[in-house]
Amino acid sequence: EKTDPKVFITEPGIRTEYLPGETLGELLIRKGIYIDQPCGGTGLCGKCRVILSGTLPDPTAKEKKIFSPEELASGYRLACQTKASGGMEISVPVQDSQNIKVLDTFQNSPHTAAPSRGDHGSGIAVDIGTTTIVAYLVDLGTGMTLAASSAINPQTSFGADVISRISYIGDDPHKLSELQSAVIRQINSLIKEVFSKTGRSSSAKDSIAVAGNTTMEHIFAGISPESIGRSPFKPQFYGSLEFDAAELGIEAEKEVKVKLLPNIHGFVGGDIVSGIIYTAMHKSDELSLLVDIGTNNEMVLGSKDFMLCCSAAAGPALEGAKIKMGMRAAPGAIDSVRKNGSGISITTIGDMPPTGICGSGLVDAVSELLKVGVITPSGRFAEKENIEAELAQKYKGEKGKDLSFTLAEEGQYGNNPEVGITQRDIREIQLAKGAIAAGARILLETAGKKPDDIKNVYLAGAFGNYIDIENAVRISILPDVPRERIKPIGNSAGAGACLMLNDPTLWDTAANIIKQAEHIELAGHKDFQEIFVGSMTF
Repeated sequence: EKTDPKVFITEPGIRTEYLPGETLGELLIRKGIYIDQPCGGTGLCGKCRVILSGTLPDPTAKEKKIFSPEELASGYRLACQTKASGGMEISVPVQDSQNIKVLDTFQNSPHTAAPSRGDHGSGIAVDIGTTTIVAYLVDLGTGMTLAASSAINPQTSFGADVISRISYIGDDPHKLSELQSAVIRQINSLIKEVFSKTGRSSSAKDSIAVAGNTTMEHIFAGISPESIGRSPFKPQFYGSLEFDAAELGIEAEKEVKVKLLPNIHGFVGGDIVSGIIYTAMHKSDELSLLVDIGTNNEMVLGSKDFMLCCSAAAGPALEGAKIKMGMRAAPGAIDSVRKNGSGISITTIGDMPPTGICGSGLVDAVSELLKVGVITPSGRFAEKENIEAELAQKYKGEKGKDLSFTLAEEGQYGNNPEVGITQRDIREIQLAKGAIAAGARILLETAGKKPDDIKNVYLAGAFGNYIDIENAVRISILPDVPRERIKPIGNSAGAGACLMLNDPTLWDTAANIIKQAEHIELAGHKDFQEIFVGSMTF
């Protein structure tokens, strides 16, 4: 009997051949169909769910851990674990990341609102984040930002963080080209979108500025990031690079140039340089701390007199990875938690029934449970008899094994699963916040400064924008300074790139910043381990 060499993918309704030994995840990516694989296809996160009919393979051991017997019987499998075989029908459910909450708002100064003469061309600022990409359209005549569009970074199919992507690429130029093409396709789509939103057309006078972390900039430029993944973590380039749009595959007029912001270190990139320029901390007498909380968590402490920076590997817990019911900031994610009378109240993104919990919800949950004594300063769950009876009833499982605290009972909000926080989740948050707090402390000690000397704490990125500041300070993700000094600044990488388009002299400023900035390698600091462990308690 002849084997059917094809599978049918219900969305977008195509029958396609598969390669020998190819997983469904690899097949979908090859066909340009997005699938969440934040763990890099190792089968650990359970996010790349597909529903199969027709040929149904036996579930793997990893799939048996993730799915219930009923789900397995109805065809649920993991795309990264299931080999494609003839006669399969594959249905891909809506992915968390396709509805992710992206910070792509922008503000214009009232001084830039003169009518455009329309003969200066357009500037396109692109912020390539590890998880999302945002493009802004700037009128180079007036300096006004006219539109923004955002989308998931399609490279997330190859892993949630930069290390998993570096490791996927290895020294294989084809894999580098695969990730570069994925990001270029998405950027081209966003550029079309911002032009369409404004009714403008591309012209030979356009210019493009790109900010991203060091790995994202390397992949975008088609330069191997392999050296960033091993000690001493040195990038292939530091200074700003300029390309013709066409040589990168960016769809623009042939005269258009694309310029990348310079990098300070392998893990402190052009997005941070852009943030420094946007806050103007490099020109200020006041001491400022710029914090970009994410998987890599970069920090800069400085003023016009000096600049120190570091990256604290906080891990992806604050983006929902490695958390039992963790998810990105998509509809249905619990994004805030409050102690409410004798119970717990939650809100979710989009007011949908809860399906998981994202970073801001995790910070709230840990902080609120710490405040009422459910979590002890060491990070352990308190004994039932030591907390309010109403709260004690929310414990599930056994101490020392799988103990968890329920935030939403199954079916409490309609057709929702049970969502809670486990002992292991709390440990992941402790590791993340320990790395962040240790990084800030080492920067301050190196500079001979105290927390109270910091006059501005700038919170960059989506996480910094949506986090509850009081709760973040309580669990020491943020330094304990007067609250009015803590300022969420939105997407400073994109906003700084918009400034670069309007004022070309800022490229010289950026070059000076990377010369002035001193990078502190936390892992090599003599007291890091001690400070890190000490920073893990609440």
